[in-house]
Amino acid sequence: MKQYKGIIFDMDGVLLDSERLYKRIEADMYHAAGIQPTKNEIAKSMGRGCENWWQYLRDTYHLDIDPAAQAEYESRRYFDLLDVPEERPAVFPGVQECFEACHNAGIHLSIASGSKRYLVEKVIDLLKIRMYIDGFVTSEDVKAGKPDPEIMETAASIMGVRPEDCLVIDDATNGMVAGKKAGTDAWLFASADAALVDASEADAVVQSHWEIMEHLNLSK
Repeated sequence: MKQYKGIIFDMDGVLLDSERLYKRIEADMYHAAGIQPTKNEIAKSMGRGCENWWQYLRDTYHLDIDPAAQAEYESRRYFDLLDVPEERPAVFPGVQECFEACHNAGIHLSIASGSKRYLVEKVIDLLKIRMYIDGFVTSEDVKAGKPDPEIMETAASIMGVRPEDCLVIDDATNGMVAGKKAGTDAWLFASADAALVDASEADAVVQSHWEIMEHLNLSK
């Protein structure tokens, strides 16, 4: 197995099992807007960031909406639900152990997420992983979201590691493509929505953080 100097993790669908909650929030918003995006459209939207998605919906369905306002509403609703125990998405088992093992092995870590900065900050503190990461990149830090490589290039730069020495772990095709364009390897984290993801871009498929550690030959 290749020895990576840096690993770039996606957040939603990789660290938190949050896609179901996002889907429920978006379903309410679709109903209010009088639209129903197809499964194929939703699959292509994964990892792109909320505002880009609402721009697509506005243009495709000719909606009289402000994409930035829609994205902010969706993000704030999700942010508020993180404080409700019965609504809060589950943390994937082994996240903290995986981050600690990588850190102890001298592997640099960062997070590249299409979410808002305040959401990423909150999740990092919720997961108690801030001490293990070099930093993070959000939709507010780049001009273009995934699958553009900018977010992965920025995450690699934060770690001080060349992209070709990095691994991206993402649950969406857009994230893996962004990594590949930047020059990284890419692993698919097969979460609940894996059936909607084109795994052809993946160098490997993993289903848990324990499996990530096993592939990297790290002790648990």
